Amino acid sequence: MAFYLSPLELTARLHLSKEVHQWLGYSEEADYTVLRWLYISKDKQQYTVNYVESFDEGDEEWTDVTEFSHLDPDEIIEHSFASVEEAVEFATQTYRASKERFIPGGMLHAEYITYWRSKNGPK
Repeated sequence: MAFYLSPLELTARLHLSKEVHQWLGYSEEADYTVLRWLYISKDKQQYTVNYVESFDEGDEEWTDVTEFSHLDPDEIIEHSFASVEEAVEFATQTYRASKERFIPGGMLHAEYITYWRSKNGPK
């Protein structure tokens, strides 16, 4: 299970220029599975929401979703905002992110392991 951030922790991490991530789920296509996730980061005084769709290339050993191939490597979907609140509100309204399910950057692998085991069973 991943470590979910409280609203206060979420805001504090972003003010300290630390990324937060959120697993948004997956969809099955005819020949492959698409993973959906996003991250919010701070650059200077802007907070950027980045939406990512990637191929499910992992297994129980390789879980770094951020390293998986993007569905369209040339497409960068990002939106910048002046405040943390605006960025989080955009993420929740546009991508159906949950304010209660943000995790620290670097922890997305824990969400992937949970997903992978739900599909394949524990090893």
